[in-house]
Amino acid sequence: MRIRKLSRQHIDTASRFLQEMVNEMAFFGGHPIRDPDQVLSWFQDHTHAHIERPDHLFLLAERNTTTGKPIGILEAGISERLPVFLPLASLHIHSIYVIPDQRRSGVARRLVEAAFEWGRKNGCVEADLNVLHQSPA
Repeated sequence: MRIRKLSRQHIDTASRFLQEMVNEMAFFGGHPIRDPDQVLSWFQDHTHAHIERPDHLFLLAERNTTTGKPIGILEAGISERLPVFLPLASLHIHSIYVIPDQRRSGVARRLVEAAFEWGRKNGCVEADLNVLHQSPA
Protein backbone atom coordinates (compact mmCIF):
# COMPACT_ATOMS: atom_id res chain seq x y z
CA MET A 1 0.00 0.00 0.00
CA ARG A 2 1.16 3.51 -0.76
CA ILE A 3 0.03 6.72 0.99
CA ARG A 4 0.61 9.99 -0.83
CA LYS A 5 -0.78 13.47 -1.13
CA LEU A 6 -3.83 13.68 -3.34
CA SER A 7 -3.11 15.05 -6.81
CA ARG A 8 -5.55 17.05 -8.88
CA GLN A 9 -5.97 14.08 -11.24
CA HIS A 10 -7.55 12.06 -8.39
CA ILE A 11 -10.01 14.72 -7.17
CA ASP A 12 -12.93 13.01 -8.91
CA THR A 13 -12.09 9.68 -7.26
CA ALA A 14 -11.69 11.33 -3.85
CA SER A 15 -15.00 13.15 -4.32
CA ARG A 16 -16.80 9.88 -5.14
CA PHE A 17 -15.27 8.32 -2.02
CA LEU A 18 -16.50 11.26 0.07
CA GLN A 19 -19.94 10.90 -1.48
CA GLU A 20 -19.97 7.22 -0.46
CA MET A 21 -18.84 8.22 3.03
CA VAL A 22 -21.77 10.66 3.35
CA ASN A 23 -24.18 7.97 2.13
CA GLU A 24 -22.86 5.54 4.76
CA MET A 25 -23.03 8.24 7.45
CA ALA A 26 -26.75 8.67 6.74
CA PHE A 27 -27.20 4.98 7.51
CA PHE A 28 -25.53 5.48 10.92
CA GLY A 29 -27.60 8.55 11.79
CA GLY A 30 -25.36 11.22 10.27
CA HIS A 31 -26.55 14.60 9.13
CA PRO A 32 -29.30 14.55 6.48
CA ILE A 33 -28.28 15.73 3.01
CA ARG A 34 -30.11 18.72 1.51
CA ASP A 35 -29.63 17.74 -2.10
CA PRO A 36 -27.99 14.36 -2.81
CA ASP A 37 -27.50 15.33 -6.46
CA GLN A 38 -25.17 18.18 -5.44
CA VAL A 39 -22.94 16.23 -3.04
CA LEU A 40 -20.41 15.15 -5.67
CA SER A 41 -20.01 18.62 -7.20
CA TRP A 42 -19.71 20.22 -3.74
CA PHE A 43 -16.88 17.84 -2.78
CA GLN A 44 -15.15 18.47 -6.11
CA ASP A 45 -15.37 22.26 -5.65
CA HIS A 46 -14.28 22.01 -2.01
CA THR A 47 -11.27 19.84 -2.85
CA HIS A 48 -10.18 22.06 -5.76
CA ALA A 49 -10.40 25.10 -3.45
CA HIS A 50 -8.38 23.54 -0.61
CA ILE A 51 -5.89 21.14 -2.22
CA GLU A 52 -3.09 23.73 -2.48
CA ARG A 53 -3.61 25.34 0.94
CA PRO A 54 -0.65 24.86 3.29
CA ASP A 55 -2.99 24.30 6.27
CA HIS A 56 -4.92 21.54 4.55
CA LEU A 57 -4.08 17.93 3.72
CA PHE A 58 -5.65 15.41 1.36
CA LEU A 59 -4.13 11.93 1.36
CA LEU A 60 -4.78 9.06 -1.01
CA ALA A 61 -4.16 5.39 -0.18
CA GLU A 62 -3.44 3.18 -3.15
CA ARG A 63 -2.95 -0.53 -3.57
CA ASN A 64 0.71 -1.24 -4.08
CA THR A 65 0.28 -2.38 -7.67
CA THR A 66 1.20 -1.00 -11.05
CA THR A 67 -2.28 0.45 -11.46
CA GLY A 68 -2.21 2.21 -8.07
CA LYS A 69 -5.93 1.67 -7.51
CA PRO A 70 -7.25 4.19 -4.93
CA ILE A 71 -8.58 2.43 -1.82
CA GLY A 72 -8.95 5.26 0.70
CA ILE A 73 -8.74 8.97 1.35
CA LEU A 74 -8.28 11.33 4.27
CA GLU A 75 -8.87 15.06 4.57
CA ALA A 76 -7.40 17.03 7.48
CA GLY A 77 -6.59 20.60 8.35
CA ILE A 78 -4.85 22.68 10.95
CA SER A 79 -7.27 24.57 13.12
CA GLU A 80 -6.20 27.45 15.31
CA ARG A 81 -7.50 27.37 18.86
CA LEU A 82 -8.69 30.44 20.70
CA PRO A 83 -5.73 32.29 22.24
CA VAL A 84 -6.85 31.35 25.78
CA PHE A 85 -6.19 27.66 25.07
CA LEU A 86 -2.96 25.76 24.56
CA PRO A 87 -1.88 24.37 22.15
CA LEU A 88 -2.55 27.00 19.55
CA ALA A 89 -2.61 24.58 16.60
CA SER A 90 -4.49 21.31 16.36
CA LEU A 91 -4.90 18.78 13.59
CA HIS A 92 -8.53 18.11 12.75
CA ILE A 93 -9.35 15.08 10.63
CA HIS A 94 -12.36 16.17 8.60
CA SER A 95 -13.02 12.89 6.85
CA ILE A 96 -11.60 9.46 6.20
CA TYR A 97 -12.97 6.77 3.92
CA VAL A 98 -11.75 3.30 2.96
CA ILE A 99 -13.52 1.22 0.32
CA PRO A 100 -15.47 -1.64 1.93
CA ASP A 101 -13.33 -4.53 0.64
CA GLN A 102 -10.18 -2.96 2.11
CA ARG A 103 -11.50 -2.24 5.61
CA ARG A 104 -9.84 -3.86 8.62
CA SER A 105 -6.59 -4.15 6.66
CA GLY A 106 -4.72 -1.18 8.16
CA VAL A 107 -5.55 1.39 5.48
CA ALA A 108 -7.26 3.85 7.84
CA ARG A 109 -4.48 3.44 10.41
CA ARG A 110 -1.83 4.25 7.80
CA LEU A 111 -3.78 7.29 6.59
CA VAL A 112 -4.18 8.60 10.15
CA GLU A 113 -0.52 7.98 10.99
CA ALA A 114 0.53 9.92 7.87
CA ALA A 115 -1.81 12.77 8.83
CA PHE A 116 -0.37 12.84 12.38
CA GLU A 117 3.15 13.04 10.96
CA TRP A 118 2.14 15.93 8.68
CA GLY A 119 0.45 17.64 11.64
CA ARG A 120 3.57 17.29 13.82
CA LYS A 121 5.70 18.79 11.05
CA ASN A 122 3.27 21.70 10.93
CA GLY A 123 3.32 22.46 14.67
CA CYS A 124 0.31 20.47 15.86
CA VAL A 125 0.60 18.75 19.23
CA GLU A 126 -2.95 17.41 19.38
CA ALA A 127 -5.49 15.99 16.96
CA ASP A 128 -9.22 15.43 16.93
CA LEU A 129 -11.71 13.41 14.94
CA ASN A 130 -15.47 13.01 15.22
CA VAL A 131 -16.82 9.48 14.86
CA LEU A 132 -20.33 8.21 14.17
CA HIS A 133 -21.09 4.87 15.72
CA GLN A 134 -24.24 2.84 15.43
CA SER A 135 -25.11 1.27 18.77
CA PRO A 136 -26.67 -2.19 18.77
CA ALA A 137 -30.45 -2.11 19.03
